[in-house]
Amino acid sequence: MKNQLNIEAVTSRAQELGLSQANLAETLQVSREAVSQWFKNEKFPRPDKLLKLARTLNLGFGEMVISTFTVNEPVVAFRKKGGRKITSDYIEQAHDMGRILALLVPHLPFDDLSQPPFLKSPALDYEYVQKAARRVRVEIGVKEGEEVNFAALIRFFNDLHAVIIPVLWGNKDNHENALHIYLPDSMTTWIYLNLDCRLHDFKYWMAHELGHVYTPQLKDDAGEDFAEAFAGAMLFPEESAEREYTQLRRIPNVGGQINHIKAVAEKLVVSPLTVYYEINKYADHHRLPKIDLETKREIFGATSNFNKGYKSVSEYLFQAKQPTSAQYIACGKEQFGSPFFELLKEYVVANRKSASFVQGVLNIPLLDARNVYEDLC
Repeated sequence: MKNQLNIEAVTSRAQELGLSQANLAETLQVSREAVSQWFKNEKFPRPDKLLKLARTLNLGFGEMVISTFTVNEPVVAFRKKGGRKITSDYIEQAHDMGRILALLVPHLPFDDLSQPPFLKSPALDYEYVQKAARRVRVEIGVKEGEEVNFAALIRFFNDLHAVIIPVLWGNKDNHENALHIYLPDSMTTWIYLNLDCRLHDFKYWMAHELGHVYTPQLKDDAGEDFAEAFAGAMLFPEESAEREYTQLRRIPNVGGQINHIKAVAEKLVVSPLTVYYEINKYADHHRLPKIDLETKREIFGATSNFNKGYKSVSEYLFQAKQPTSAQYIACGKEQFGSPFFELLKEYVVANRKSASFVQGVLNIPLLDARNVYEDLC
């Protein structure tokens, strides 16, 4: 999108708060001339300054900015928590984060002469999704019946020009489990993965994001639906679903079926829900009777209890809920093979950016951003 400040709204709110352009310049750590140019719509604030201006004026993006569509706008996708709706302000905030990330692209270590591979004509058809997932499993060296391990997934992201950005966003309502940003100009993908989630769910979200990486042309619900289907097929393919469906049909009671699914889930380090859903997708595709563990919500209760036996990813990585900023930065490279913090440091140092830039790109409180900034620089 091409953005312009809504001068009337911004001026009115500044007056209500008793803030002059000089006050704003001091608060935002920019020159008075820069603020004057913003208020005349001669220039548009950089993303990190725009976010800080919005917080200072307590205005939502939709109130503060007038947008018109452009072709190369960042494409964003969210891994939502349940059925919770994503607000327009949060979507625009994600677009702003994408614009900040675009500044880091020249520092990426990727080959800039070729584009990463993607699926030509992705479809939600069961056979197509299984075929696509099967090909990826072969490429990362995972045989039927084996666990898709984290290391294999992580290596594959780098090959697809996708940058993993580990974040500690907690379990608050205003944060997602994963945020996917695709930049059409550079054909790069940036994936924020929330480390404050359960181990089995984390693997599913990684596979989900891999589905997005392979289908940058799919947007909104179409992209989400394909990524959901791809993740399930990737972690628990048709061959496994067929075998376990046969086993479950031989078990005469619900308790036994639940225990069997939990055993399979534990072996493969996936959620029992993933196993259950993929078994029934197989049954539905082949017109077989489904396994019913939903009428009395048995599978949901079992999955909830199953998850209680496992820590969050951050607890596994750091042996504590609150790592130091140095430990957090090191984890990006050591655990995820991500160049993110190295190129962030390179850009911040070269362009003399402040902690507010780090705050904007990571969407974290300023105090946390200052700690990261100090350890980076």
